[in-house]
Amino acid sequence: MCPAGEAVRPFLLQPDPSMRRFTLALPVLLALGGGAAAQDLQPLMGQPLPGLTPAELELFLRGQFAFAEPISVAEGLGPIFNDPGCGSCHQHPATGGSGTREVTRFGQAGPPFDPLEGLGGSLLQDQSLDLDCREVVPREADVTANRLTPICFGAGLLETIDDQDIIDNEANQPPHLAGFVSWVIDLSAPSDPPRPARFGWKGGVPNVITFSIDAALNEMGLTSVFLPNENAPNGDQDLLKQCDSVLDPEDVVDAGGYTRVDRFTHFQRFLAAPPQTPPAGMAGEVVFDTIGCVDCHRRAYTTADAPEAALSGIDIQPYSDFLLHDMDALGDRIVQGNASEDDMFTRALWGLRHRLSFLHDGRGVGGDFEAVMEMCIQEHVGEGITASDAYALLSQGEKDDLMRFLGSLGQVEFDYEDNGKLIKSADNDRDEFDWFFLEPLFTGEAPGSFTVDDYAAVADVEGDGDFDLREFGLFQRGFTGNLVGVDPPLPPAPGSELLVQLSSGGATVVVAPGGLVRYSVTAEAADPANQGLAMISFDLDFDGGPLTPMETPTVGPMTGFVSPVGMSNPQGFGGTPVAGGLRQAGGAQNTINNAFAPQPTGAVVPGLGGWKSPVVVARGSLVAPTTPGTYTLSMSNVMGNVITEDTTGFPFWEVQPAPVRPVRDLTIVVEAGGPEIYCVGKPTSEGCTPEFFWGGTPSLTGTDDFVIRAQKVVGGEPGLAIFGLSAQSIPFQNGTLCVGNTFGRSQTTFALGTETCEGLLQWKFRQLHMIRMGLNPGDVLHSQWYFNDSAQPDGTATGLSDALKFTIQP
Repeated sequence: MCPAGEAVRPFLLQPDPSMRRFTLALPVLLALGGGAAAQDLQPLMGQPLPGLTPAELELFLRGQFAFAEPISVAEGLGPIFNDPGCGSCHQHPATGGSGTREVTRFGQAGPPFDPLEGLGGSLLQDQSLDLDCREVVPREADVTANRLTPICFGAGLLETIDDQDIIDNEANQPPHLAGFVSWVIDLSAPSDPPRPARFGWKGGVPNVITFSIDAALNEMGLTSVFLPNENAPNGDQDLLKQCDSVLDPEDVVDAGGYTRVDRFTHFQRFLAAPPQTPPAGMAGEVVFDTIGCVDCHRRAYTTADAPEAALSGIDIQPYSDFLLHDMDALGDRIVQGNASEDDMFTRALWGLRHRLSFLHDGRGVGGDFEAVMEMCIQEHVGEGITASDAYALLSQGEKDDLMRFLGSLGQVEFDYEDNGKLIKSADNDRDEFDWFFLEPLFTGEAPGSFTVDDYAAVADVEGDGDFDLREFGLFQRGFTGNLVGVDPPLPPAPGSELLVQLSSGGATVVVAPGGLVRYSVTAEAADPANQGLAMISFDLDFDGGPLTPMETPTVGPMTGFVSPVGMSNPQGFGGTPVAGGLRQAGGAQNTINNAFAPQPTGAVVPGLGGWKSPVVVARGSLVAPTTPGTYTLSMSNVMGNVITEDTTGFPFWEVQPAPVRPVRDLTIVVEAGGPEIYCVGKPTSEGCTPEFFWGGTPSLTGTDDFVIRAQKVVGGEPGLAIFGLSAQSIPFQNGTLCVGNTFGRSQTTFALGTETCEGLLQWKFRQLHMIRMGLNPGDVLHSQWYFNDSAQPDGTATGLSDALKFTIQP
């Protein structure tokens, strides 16, 4: 302590024996993650439904393996079949997708139509285990038709559409349509009443289990308890005995208690729906509606209740009425169930962008998506002729709008290299090549000009006309690398909590009307499961008036926080601080070496903001209202990514979304006589000017401690706060001494932080200290931080903050 009225003499601070290094205890205020600042990314095609339980996800993964794996002869393949595994046909752009494989249906025209079941009809199995048993289209057949492999994406959601919705579609059609329900039997429960179909070119399949049972036998030759009898080659039972050596039924229960049919069903049931980017509102959809496409390709449904929450009450946009329609010459001339020669089932259009060929027989094929779509529309006759004729009357601009809309069905967010033109350019990933095109679209926080009809909208996940850092964060967590020929990875699981504190010395700060309030935001990982901060972005909301742009720290390793061999985070650490918002801090780079991407400087530093390693991600100041009262500074639109534990950086850094919890707000109490900042600090040897900030109330009886801090000091150096009874402004140690009539000081403490301009001094001015100083309610104190700056070029080795005036409360 200095005697009252004694001037403070220059000195080199020495460690105080009572000093101990502070450890910041960051209360859990917020754990950041998907859905806070922007909606989550839609799953890639081939990924599971969002919201599956761990048990359901395991069923999906085991089912995916069974679906993709060919079956052997010993396991029941053949003796006649079309392919040895589901994945042989359903493989583009991932397992469960479409393909170019076509199967052949045949029959005799009649009337009536004869499917020639006694000769192996109506489906041809064009492969066999023995050439002697190979099927051929019999001479009696005068009708043949090819059928293309459809997608399985979203199959469980389609199955869960309420039956009544499809029945209502039949009852509520425009006058020129006469679609009708295809009533079919569930092969797993044949005694149950028929149900409206959801699948099949002729509407022959009501649910996923029926598709699995039917395809197992008719495409692979795998018999089950539901269909236990093999198909005989062209109906010849003697040939069947000669070629079939495995006891039926062949589909037996595995070690997990499930058959292959069960596994096939689990996988398809839990496949996510194809994405649609943007999800709604394009000009082309208005055209789609106006010319009558929507009359059959009904847009939206909400799924009914299902045993799985991930399938229940989900809004989907499949674009189908799930009815049979008379399509005249577009029919396949095959009679199946209650579908006549000309009747075809309305196919769901979702996933259109990622198909390789179109229409039931694959005649819609080529390199130009728009040309193929136009041909497919022109082929719509029969009940489709009204829409086809209306399309022909459109202007070229309207046709262009329609094509852009059709291209959005299956468009993956951020998959920019799929440029909407070439059918085979769609690659169902988010990689460094996409970033090559996306980076010029990055807008930061500048006003966006994208519309839903621009192809740039592929990066505008929030639909607000820009590609900002929250959307960059989604791209970061959805980054896949190059997945050519590989099923997409599972969506990232939520990472451990990212703890974030919004503070001004504490959770409450008292300030004089119109006074300056300083605040900071710190972040750290809650546990060692994650190596540290990958990205954080947020907005700040203040109900007391406008906010000025925040300041981003100058932490050395965080500047240019990028990989030297791949895409850079836009503008490096800090992104675009704006009034009331910080669009990015951090940004561990998940990228792979790529000649197309810019070559930034810097390196990934995975420990940043890691477990027990808080880091300042932003700080700022605001001017308090002039009207006394209680105000709130709060966070909103928060997104956080963390780096996965034990990732190596090759081929790319994997990040996870950090889960969300409510934010603790900063309370700002404005009252007459509240603390006020004055004076100017002295720049440090690191080039920053130290700043005084505080929290709580200097009360003799209150429960809160009055916390005072100095930020932007030199880390690791000792310092203390001095107290006086008046303000002054006199030259001192090449700075300004702002406190007069000094009579007290805090304990000496060492500044936390090792990075440039990131030192932090902190001391709690407790009630006991006030009493020992002989302070009474109403006493006005002035305080200034005084600290060592060993590298100060002026030779004084001294640093000074600005000052604070405050009144002791009862």
